[in-house]
Amino acid sequence: MVSGCKKNNDDDNNEDGVVMYADIANAKIAYKTYGSGEPLIMCIGFSTNMDLWSTKAIEILQTKYKVIVFDYRGMGLSTNTESTMSVSALAEDLNALLSALRIDKTHVLGWSMGGYVAQMFAINHPEKVNKLVLYATNCGDTLVVNPSQEIIDILENPAATPMERLSLLFTDEWMAANPEPWKFLPEATEPYNYETIGMQYLAIQEWLEPDGGSAQHLHLLNMPVLVICGDKDKVVPSQNSTLLADSISSATLIKVQDSGHGLMYQLPETFANYILTFLKQ
Repeated sequence: MVSGCKKNNDDDNNEDGVVMYADIANAKIAYKTYGSGEPLIMCIGFSTNMDLWSTKAIEILQTKYKVIVFDYRGMGLSTNTESTMSVSALAEDLNALLSALRIDKTHVLGWSMGGYVAQMFAINHPEKVNKLVLYATNCGDTLVVNPSQEIIDILENPAATPMERLSLLFTDEWMAANPEPWKFLPEATEPYNYETIGMQYLAIQEWLEPDGGSAQHLHLLNMPVLVICGDKDKVVPSQNSTLLADSISSATLIKVQDSGHGLMYQLPETFANYILTFLKQ
């Protein structure tokens, strides 16, 4: 049973950025809203919380839409009592959150692992998706083009330095020109739950197994889809975006030159304006 939310998509929201909570099955989901208008809900990437969305990108998007960001169950300010996790289950959490918010139809944006969640939600609940944005993500299965072993080693190394992890988001050329890349990210203050991150990691491995992911179901997507990525993404190579776009008849593909997985931090205006243009078409 879903309960606990008093606001709905018709509200003129005067509480931009205030943490609110929605009760769903075996979890309490923390979320924030910004702006007003048609809803745009955004699914964050692996091991991150809602406070890591680009501040500048949200500022631009909220001028035209009611932007909703949230923490997955067990992450950040959200609670969880489940002991396992899958991408499909996270997609059902998204469905439950929208029901709690009394939102019948929305634009959906997913970044990286959040793109997995967005895809499965759109496949399983197409009637609830107005337009879909898939940012720096893949379709799973064994079709995925993996990053280099050097990148995998950093991703899987708990002792990797903050600078090594930041370097994954940007191109080498940009990093050389911007020796303090953390200044381009928002200040993250929410707690990290490493047990949940471990469950997310296993969910991703399941996504990448043979017959896993969305690959066998992408032909079902008929809503307008924007596939956007940096052409030099180290984490999710841009070939994955090409494969996604080629597999979805209603997709438009944009590869932003000289940018990486952290496109929304590196070029927030470019990123947000591409999305605004797509959504208003």
